[in-house]
Amino acid sequence: MKRRQLLRYLQTSTGGLIAARFVAGCSAPKPPLSAFDPLVKSDTLPEHLITPTEEFYVQSYGSAPTVESATWRLEITGKVKQPLQITFDDILRSPQQSFYLTLECIGNAVGGNQIGNALWQGTSLLPWLQKAGVQPDAVEFVLHGADSYETTLPIKDLLKSNVSLVHRMNGEPLTVDHGYPVRIIIPGRYGQKQPKWLVKIEASDRTRQGHWERRGWSNEAQIPTHGMIRQVQSKPVWNRQTAVQLERSGKTGWQQGVWIGGVALDRALPIEQVMVSTDNGQTWQQAEQNHPSSTHEWTLWRYRWQPKQPGDYTLLAYAVTERETQPVEDKQWRDGNSSVLKIQVKLT
Repeated sequence: MKRRQLLRYLQTSTGGLIAARFVAGCSAPKPPLSAFDPLVKSDTLPEHLITPTEEFYVQSYGSAPTVESATWRLEITGKVKQPLQITFDDILRSPQQSFYLTLECIGNAVGGNQIGNALWQGTSLLPWLQKAGVQPDAVEFVLHGADSYETTLPIKDLLKSNVSLVHRMNGEPLTVDHGYPVRIIIPGRYGQKQPKWLVKIEASDRTRQGHWERRGWSNEAQIPTHGMIRQVQSKPVWNRQTAVQLERSGKTGWQQGVWIGGVALDRALPIEQVMVSTDNGQTWQQAEQNHPSSTHEWTLWRYRWQPKQPGDYTLLAYAVTERETQPVEDKQWRDGNSSVLKIQVKLT
């Protein structure tokens, strides 16, 4: 199967919150694409599944600001020994790193489409922080976007080599909607903690809360272990479209078996298992999965179901890592929604 065909698989699903643009910065969802080849037709699961930039969800605090690369500056200020101003040319001249990473909005509804995987390119933030010299009494960084958005993280969480100042996405310069000219990528955190149009990193000797944190959203914003169904046979599924009807025969008939596919993600650990139920959680079977080289990239999975007779069925899936097992029961949204999506299937 061609890469472009594969790209359509998981990203065709839509969902999110009806008022999503007002919840943790998530934009309203786009409708699903109608033309795609299901991933389940492939002999093997691909190593990477990239969300095309034009289909990638948009997370914004407000309207996108106009920022030119020629005049853009990133200030590192506050409780540092040597305040810095970094230019866009400084970013380009620095050692570059490319990596796959899946972003998700903390306000993503169960099975919503506010999640996407991309190939990012940029430079590590760590050398710049080391050059600035964080003072011993600093306890956290305040990250500021050109749109006046701000959020905070403990000092230790940014002093890591994999925290990046990113300027390219899927081989092209960042688009305005995705943070042109520079955004920050912090593996393991929801998008809430990764401002676009980054213009200032302020080391502070006191703790404070950012925009969404002051409104009750998690200050940790760490991605939990979670998986979700994205496809049943040739039909995409998402949180607003959880009912599927399949006839016995035909190209997508259930008599020859039904493919169920989806994704799973964790903040740092590899996905060890994805378990699938076709009887509303009474019994569970292990799905086939890929093993991406980065633990910050979603895992792809699929399971071939062999129903014995027509009727009504409820499908579920959950993910497992060494640290935790995704709970089947509903979970508090303010920490990120890792509840299990239920898909109703009618076999006729």
